[in-house]
Amino acid sequence: MVEKINWPPIGMTVEECADALRIDRKTLFQALQAGLPARKVGRSWRIDPDAVKAWLATGNAVQAKESNEE
Repeated sequence: MVEKINWPPIGMTVEECADALRIDRKTLFQALQAGLPARKVGRSWRIDPDAVKAWLATGNAVQAKESNEE
């Protein structure tokens, strides 16, 4: 029998991230298009809370994306 592994939640859903930022889902999707890092898993998205913090700290989604590439 395979042992069940209890994983902690990894990444935020769109709803969780929008709630945390206190913005509408539509606004969050605009931020994703502007460069907020996220990963699509199946039909849903996962967003790293640390990536959101870095994105907010820059004040510019494009800068956050570029700084990750360096």
